[in-house]
Amino acid sequence: MNQNDNINMYEGLASYFLPEGVLKYFEVTDFATQRTLDKDVLYTTELHIYLDERDNRTPDMKDSVSNGFGAESCLLDYPARDKKAVLHIRRRRWTMPDGTTRSVDLDKEFELKHKGTRYAKDFALFLKRANGL
Repeated sequence: MNQNDNINMYEGLASYFLPEGVLKYFEVTDFATQRTLDKDVLYTTELHIYLDERDNRTPDMKDSVSNGFGAESCLLDYPARDKKAVLHIRRRRWTMPDGTTRSVDLDKEFELKHKGTRYAKDFALFLKRANGL
């Protein structure tokens, strides 16, 4: 089994844990578990899932050139098997023919982060309902 097969297995398994639609726009590059240092928390282990944005260029960006990734951002998602879930997300940057740099605007098609929070959209809405908000 080669590395691509492993990544496809990761994505197949991750599709059960990740918010719906994530794998259309992002690929799983790695995952890890880590024990938390704080003993006074509900979850003592964290599941870290690393996601890189796929090539989601729009037709108006066809002549752009990949310019790596922007800074990683972290979102909290539903706990999985008694582990706090942390999504590490890297968005692609593109250099346009005129020299400007931009990212693909995914907000029109896909809302991963709930506005004003560091939580995945579905998890934030769940917490609001659970607290009667």
